[in-house]
Amino acid sequence: MPELLFDASSLIKVLKLGRVELLARSYIQWLTYYEVLNAIWKEAHLLKTIPPDKAAALAKLLNRVIRFMRVSSVEGLEEEVLRTAIDLDLTAYDSSYVVLARKLDLKLVTEDRRLRAKAQKLVKCTSVEELVTGS
Repeated sequence: MPELLFDASSLIKVLKLGRVELLARSYIQWLTYYEVLNAIWKEAHLLKTIPPDKAAALAKLLNRVIRFMRVSSVEGLEEEVLRTAIDLDLTAYDSSYVVLARKLDLKLVTEDRRLRAKAQKLVKCTSVEELVTGS
């Protein structure tokens, strides 16, 4: 199985499904941690789709699983991130995942269909569902 880079959307999905074994030895960007915390906060506080105790449990789980993941950065790749964002019509944030996946030869795991469609021009992509079902 190729090494994986999880974006925030996929990391959240894995946590909610309780399939944290998918994350072991995989990669995230350092900012992904905060993006996931923000998404949990949004669901609990603004959208009220999860109760605060569930949000706290997800945050605690995130803190535990992050220890078994590799946290990487696009530091020094800013120009490539910007060029890729412009070329693929992506945000710089989304582009940073593409650049990091390409630089480290990782498969990008994302639930974002738009990002996936554009990223597939440069890197291999998959989703959590495909990882779970093996398709």
